[in-house]
Amino acid sequence: MSETSQLKTTPDEGAESQKGKTRDRSASEERLIAAGTEIFSKHGYSAATTKMIAKKADVNESLIGRYFDGKEGLLLSIIERFIEDLRTEEPPYPAQATLYDELENYLLFKLNMKDDRDCLGRIIIVQCLTDNKFRKKALERIPIFTDPNLLKRLETLRDNGKIPATEDLEGICQDLEAYIHGVFLFDLILSETPEKEVFARARKFLARYTRGID
Repeated sequence: MSETSQLKTTPDEGAESQKGKTRDRSASEERLIAAGTEIFSKHGYSAATTKMIAKKADVNESLIGRYFDGKEGLLLSIIERFIEDLRTEEPPYPAQATLYDELENYLLFKLNMKDDRDCLGRIIIVQCLTDNKFRKKALERIPIFTDPNLLKRLETLRDNGKIPATEDLEGICQDLEAYIHGVFLFDLILSETPEKEVFARARKFLARYTRGID
């Protein structure tokens, strides 16, 4: 093989090698996020160790520091994934004919998923209450968001004349998300208020909130 041919193949080989490394890193990160979620939920943040997480993920412990800057960074990344999953979930119920009905179905859909998020939610609360640095980092990385699926449904209601054209639809979405987070964290997790009572309060809140809008 000539030197020219060798020079032509080297960049391609380097590119393939880099793609392989990227895939390996992505796979390792996914395993660490899955393992971290399980270990944190089972043992709590303080009792969980990077050694336990790495063993569960079947990767070298040093990768937690390299990819996530340690245990705290891994938890923050898990929380970001947790929030992103919340943001992209497609509501399973059909689009509703009124603002109240749409918001009621959306709220109950989100709150009924508490069992899947209970442990992680408790860990988030404890860390935010006991570690100011963690709380500040979490607030920087986890802003109140607008659910694009809910926003799309509200836009349809507005187009159909069910919501005044002057209403701030993104504001409605953000208000509801803030309410859901508050209920989830403080009523369902900290206070362990019975679901029947939580849902009754939620319906009263929505009745007051939507009065004059729809």
